Amino acid sequence: MPELGNIEGLRRSYSEETWRVYALLDESLGPRGPDSLHELAGAYLTARSRILDAGCRDAAHLIRLVRAYGGTGVGIDPVELHVERARVQVEQAELTESITVSVGAMQELPYPDGHFDFIWCRDVLEQVDDLPGALRECARVLDPAGRMLVYTVFASGLLSEREAELFRRTLADVPANLDERTVEDAFAAAGFAIERKDVVGSEWREHEEELTRPTSRALLQLSRLRRQRTRIVEEAGLDVYEHVEAHLHWLVFIFLGKLLPTVYVLERR
Repeated sequence: MPELGNIEGLRRSYSEETWRVYALLDESLGPRGPDSLHELAGAYLTARSRILDAGCRDAAHLIRLVRAYGGTGVGIDPVELHVERARVQVEQAELTESITVSVGAMQELPYPDGHFDFIWCRDVLEQVDDLPGALRECARVLDPAGRMLVYTVFASGLLSEREAELFRRTLADVPANLDERTVEDAFAAAGFAIERKDVVGSEWREHEEELTRPTSRALLQLSRLRRQRTRIVEEAGLDVYEHVEAHLHWLVFIFLGKLLPTVYVLERR
């Protein structure tokens, strides 16, 4: 039989208070979703706005912004495949007269000073190797009255060094760029002031999980990935296996608070 002390511990662990907490956790907190980022951008956009999407990937966000608020858009991305897909998406959206997309990097923007009214930068800063230079270029091409919206992710104290190394090795993350202080210092050095800061944390992922269960799907995929490790490594290569493994961890780690998505609205000082 367990000792008396353990019995008392069990009684406390499975008390009415414990079950009330579990019941509380079944109630939604009404989390915001990713759409809130577009709504935030809309507060700074007009039908005459010139928008730069720095790191546009398939241009989905840029297309949505131009459709919703008008204006014109320019998308740049250093990956040729992303640019090819973005151009197809722009054409299918019938926005070729309003949006142009080209291969390029934030560190070297071929536009005159003050050219853009708004810069959208989502899921990009984590992988920029010259963050100070990239931010200086953004400040240069931004109109003095314009705004830059940044969505980026920081490592929390819960992320282990081994986990951080996985991201460095397979996702091309720059370790310093996952540090909040480093990034905010780079904002200031580039001539930006933080007008607004919102630590999103797991909120968007909660919203999506309540609707479509993407984190549950990522966990299921991670389990399947590991069970088929030998086969996948033989067919696709170890580098591809580790990239997929890291990406699936990234999604789950946001949910667990090991990674902290954060939104900034920056203005020129």
